Order: sequence, then C-alpha cells, then structure tokens
Amino acid sequence: MKTVRTEARNGYEIRLRTIRIHGHRAACTGASWAGGYVAFVQIVREGEVIANWHQPRVCRLRTSREKAEAEALQYAVRLVDRRPFDGPPPDIPEAA
Repeated sequence: MKTVRTEARNGYEIRLRTIRIHGHRAACTGASWAGGYVAFVQIVREGEVIANWHQPRVCRLRTSREKAEAEALQYAVRLVDRRPFDGPPPDIPEAA
C-alpha cells in the first residue's frame, strides 16, 4: 500500500499522508478518542513545499482512511483552485 497519495491540480502537487490514530485522551476536548484517521497535506510546486498542514478539525477523527483522504483532498483542491500562492492577478496595481 502506498503511504503517500499524490494528486496534480493547476500546476501543483497535492500530497496526502493518512495515518491511524489509536485511542487516547484528547487535549482539545477532554474526552477519550476511540481512534480514527487523520490526513496530513502538502502542497508542492516545482519541488518547493508551499503549504504543509493537517486536516482541519483534527479533534474529530475520521472513521476510515478513505473518508479522511477525501475530506483533506477536497479542502486542498478548493485552496489550490483559488491560487493564493501565485500572488494577485496582474491587473491589480502594487501598493506604493
């Protein structure tokens, strides 16, 4: 099984690494987790890591690897589609 899933989008690579978290005490909720999956995301362009984060709402673990990857990929694709890493559009003048 591949440990990193890679998707190409708008000239960027979206890399997903999903890991199983076993039950432990959650610092953010004070409750015990039964366990689940969390996805870590990297957005890469031309070999440079532009963004590196974990899936939002890490305190809410996903019940399956597929669900964790799907939610993280959907979030990353929305970000890459907005192209915030490319700077402002050329028709916007720079501040003096």
